[in-house]
Amino acid sequence: MKIFNKKERLLIILKRKEAGLTVGQLADELLMSKSNLSRIENGKIMVSDENREIIEKYFSINLSSNEESYQIMERRFREISESMIFYKLFNNYSLDDIETDSVYNIGKSISYPLFILLKLHIYCAKNISRKFNDKYIPIFNSVVYLMEPYYQKVFYIAKMNYFYFCKNFKKSLAICDYVENSFPKDDLLDSFILHFKAGILGCLGATEKVISTLDKAIKVAERTDNKIRLMALHLTKANSFRLQGDYEKSLNYDFQNLQYGNEVDIHIYDYILLRNIAWTYYLMGDYENAIKRYKIAEELDIDDDLCFIMAYCYFKLAMDCESPSQKLNLRIQCKEYLNKGRKAKNSGIAFPYLIDWLELMLNKKYSVKAEQKLLYCLKKYETTMHVDSRNNIYKFLIEHYEYHQDSKNADYYRKKLQNG
Repeated sequence: MKIFNKKERLLIILKRKEAGLTVGQLADELLMSKSNLSRIENGKIMVSDENREIIEKYFSINLSSNEESYQIMERRFREISESMIFYKLFNNYSLDDIETDSVYNIGKSISYPLFILLKLHIYCAKNISRKFNDKYIPIFNSVVYLMEPYYQKVFYIAKMNYFYFCKNFKKSLAICDYVENSFPKDDLLDSFILHFKAGILGCLGATEKVISTLDKAIKVAERTDNKIRLMALHLTKANSFRLQGDYEKSLNYDFQNLQYGNEVDIHIYDYILLRNIAWTYYLMGDYENAIKRYKIAEELDIDDDLCFIMAYCYFKLAMDCESPSQKLNLRIQCKEYLNKGRKAKNSGIAFPYLIDWLELMLNKKYSVKAEQKLLYCLKKYETTMHVDSRNNIYKFLIEHYEYHQDSKNADYYRKKLQNG
């Protein structure tokens, strides 16, 4: 006879909750009293060999504490988690590697809860399998107290990601704050949390807090020598300055980041950085420099976002051009990129509509049909599209209503633009 330790109790409770059984329902299945089973799960009473065998047989598990197997799972957990934090997850492990337990034969052992938590950690961070996450977030919420602080922290990170992808940003932020204040420091996990927190603050429009959070994340990431995360953090910082209208700082950070990537031979962000630099020039009204940078980016990749902005830059240059032949050439270039955009991969929900809108503008500027295309896009996607796309559409509508001297509607979208 013995009292089950925390790992054994965790396995039993997890298996029971996976099966969708209450304590009372499982007690009936095992022909035990509800109070006895409850005390077994809570580590309050000694468990007879007979009752241990009944529980093992029912769930097809082995409650013998195999510490060697558990340590193997712990190492695997940290290796895979670290690979994710260093942006190497699917280079080092395929999704099949993460999902399988056959190599370690852990499905029946005390290591099983760690295996499920690892999947939850990865699935929530990568937004994989909403069905799996919906099932296990509530389960771990009720058993996390049985786990060591490191794994508790990992669970709350998973939960933070879960609510973020559910677009419940306030709840996600509350979990971030709770983890920051309640658990021991861990540079790897903390660099991930702070980076994510900055993103959440951005979604909530708390721009004044984004930069300070990013600066904290950068200091932590520097201690881990996580070069890819450092680039991602500086990229996010440049985005934050751009959203605040500080275009010079934004350009400076993006150019420095591009140079740093060359120095450390990391090029996964080259396309994004070149596009962001081009986008900043576009926001500054420097359409020629925007086109120049987009063309360099186009050598690496192409999507409908790039094609639309390229087309729009040519359109704006054509509007201001006095030479008829040059104006025609610019309009042809605009049309070419609109056609490219229809064939390119989709990068965001708004761009197919914007491509249609710009084609209408080419045929007849500020037409009713063009206005309707923008309004329909907003009606359908305003709350879910990227903030840059949304703000861009507000600007297009302001320009439209100014052209028609409709100050009421122009002011309405100016206010929406100011509110972000």
